[in-house]
Amino acid sequence: MSTEVAILDECLAQVQASKAWFERRILPLSIEQLRWRPHGMRWSVAECLDHLNLTLDLYLPKIDHAIVRAGREYRIPKEGSWCEPAETEALKQVEPPVVAGSYAPPLTIPGPAVDPDWLVDHFHQSRDRYAQAVRRAFGLHLRGIRIVEPIYPAFISLGGTLGFLAAHDRRHMWQAERVRQAARFPQGVFERGDHLVEVQS
Repeated sequence: MSTEVAILDECLAQVQASKAWFERRILPLSIEQLRWRPHGMRWSVAECLDHLNLTLDLYLPKIDHAIVRAGREYRIPKEGSWCEPAETEALKQVEPPVVAGSYAPPLTIPGPAVDPDWLVDHFHQSRDRYAQAVRRAFGLHLRGIRIVEPIYPAFISLGGTLGFLAAHDRRHMWQAERVRQAARFPQGVFERGDHLVEVQS
């Protein structure tokens, strides 16, 4: 298996992992839990997820445009060259556990009040669209195809961008879990049969 195919397979695997995590760890949360912040400067779980969705929404049209623009010019992948060397180093800073924080681009900053219903629907729809883009990238020269006006300037190639978006999911899923582990995170009450059961999240 070539490096390019392996990377794209990993991106598709991340889609399934993100969806499974969302179903298991996010859907059971109450609105209060979704919107709770550890303190004023840190995002809530809902804000982490909204940021992920906004980032994908901004990138997916750029990725689609890059693939269409490439046409047949870059349809011969080069073994071991799925992204630029600088992108490989930048990816290490994205992956959790996060050592140093970073500023989110203004267009990706979550809104003050996220609609939970919209969040649920959009999380799955965005990842389905991302998966479609990844599948279209098989057989392309991932390093040679460029993204026009990338949101995160460190990632300029198609391969680097697809890899970044998978790592970006992992980063903010990790961040959301850190919020859940905070000492003052609200307890949840879930209905189980005819009983109300209070659980510690």
